[in-house]
Order: sequence, then structure tokens, then C-alpha cells
Amino acid sequence: MAENISLFTSIQAKTAGSAIFNHLSNDHLMKSFTLLSLLIISWLLPNTSKAQDDDSSYIIRPNDTINLLVYEEPDLSVQVTVLKTGEAAFPLIESVKIGGLSMEAATKKIKDLYAKDFLVEPRITLTVDKYATDYISVLGAVKQPGQIPIPLSGNLDLGSAVATAQGLLATADQDNIQLIRASGSTSTYSLSQIQGSAGRTKLYSGDRVIVNESRFVNQYVRVLGQVKKPGAVEFPVDGKLDLVSAIAMAGGLTDLAKDSKIRISRGNRIQEVDFRDYTEKEGTKPYYLQPDDIITVPQRIF
Repeated sequence: MAENISLFTSIQAKTAGSAIFNHLSNDHLMKSFTLLSLLIISWLLPNTSKAQDDDSSYIIRPNDTINLLVYEEPDLSVQVTVLKTGEAAFPLIESVKIGGLSMEAATKKIKDLYAKDFLVEPRITLTVDKYATDYISVLGAVKQPGQIPIPLSGNLDLGSAVATAQGLLATADQDNIQLIRASGSTSTYSLSQIQGSAGRTKLYSGDRVIVNESRFVNQYVRVLGQVKKPGAVEFPVDGKLDLVSAIAMAGGLTDLAKDSKIRISRGNRIQEVDFRDYTEKEGTKPYYLQPDDIITVPQRIF
């Protein structure tokens, strides 16, 4: 009998202890759940009159698309585009100049305007939905002319712009690459300069890079008379074509050529030269030709 009473008492104690433990566990669980719920709610609530951390220092520019969220005021939550004047239109407070302000400063300005006449302690969030894109242009004798977007960082230099346009065409004048600023000022560079320190010249919105075509494109001289392939000889794009090269491009002299009396006609002037001076004498400077020159190689008289 005593053993049964002892066993019964032991069971009662265990049951009571289990009940107390379950009660404490449930209380602890409910408190933990409540705390977690509060944390989640506070995280989900809009940040009061403060721009998102990632955007707070961003300076608003024309053509940016801005989202305004007003807590518990869905009719006031809108998406707007910043005009060139820097202004954007919001419900009730109408046009507000926010261009040039940081997101944080713009958020405070809009909050203050709503608080002044319309809302009590407004809670707003301002974010950038789409950043405005600025462009420069690379035009002329490049492989892919057109507009090039400036990265959000604002860092785009002359060398990178030319490279983005896939480089120069074979017909480009490598010594005549112009940078025309949006302000109207103009600078001229060579390709070799751009491949060096000039390539680090920073570009800004509205700047234009114009790669001019060589003025020697589709320019010719004519080589007539005692050459193997008489006719037109095309100028190289760098404009450097000398007498020896032109005759070589015309196939060279024939066996009947009188190389001591070659005539070069340039406009109304005719000059006679000895071809051997340029092929056999060391130190003789090349005889450079100009577009539309006519070279005539006479025939020998036996």
C-alpha cells in the first residue's frame, strides 16, 4: 500500500513538472514569436522620411525616374520623371525642384512640404526607379559610329570611347580626330596621342568625337606612257605617295622607257626629272606627288 502511494505521488510530481515546463516553454515561444513579428513588421514598414541607404547620397539629375511612397496614403504614392529644369510634380504639393539634391535632401524637402499643409508626421520613402542616361557621340570614320552611354560613375575617357566604337576605319585620317565639347570648344588629336596620355581625357554628356576621313580618299595620280600598267594610281590615306612608289604601283618601267626624262604635270606647271636620281643615288629625298598629278614616261629613241 505504501509503495502504491509513493508511486502515485511520484507520478503526480512528474505530471506537474511537465505541465510547468510546457507552460514555460509556451510562454517563451509566444514571447519569441511576438518579438520576431515586431522585428519583421518594423523591417517591412517604410523608412520614415529617409531615402534608401544605397541611394541616399545619389544626386538627382534630369530624366531620372523617381518613386515616391507615402505610408498609408496610396493616392499620394507616384512615379515621376525629373524634368530638365530639375522639377518633378507630386500630388498636392505639385512641382518641387529636386534636381541637384541628394536623395536624402530631396526626401526631407518633400516630407516637409507634406507636413506643412497636408499630413501629420508623414512617412515617406524616395527611391530611384531608373537612372537618367547621359551620352557622348563618336561619329565619322569609325567602325561603329553612334551614341555611347556614360557609366553611372561618370567615368568615360576619349580612349575608351574610340575603343567602344570599335576603332578607326582604314579610310580615317589618324591625325585629325576632333573632340567637340558640349560647350563648343574643339581640340584635335592624333590616334597616337589618344593611345597615349590624351586617351585619358574625360568626356562629358553632349561631347562629340569626330574621326575625319582622310582627304586623300578617292584621290589619284595618273601614270602614263612607258609603264607596264598605265592608268590611275590611288593615293594612300596618309597622303604620302612618291614618284618611285607611283611608278612601282603602275607595274614599273617598260624596256622602252626613257627614265631620264620623266615629266610631272601639276596644274599648269611641268617638271622634268631623271628617275635614276631617285633610284640610284643615295641620300636623295623622295619626290612626293599630289592628287591629280600626271606622270608621263616617254619612249626612248634608238
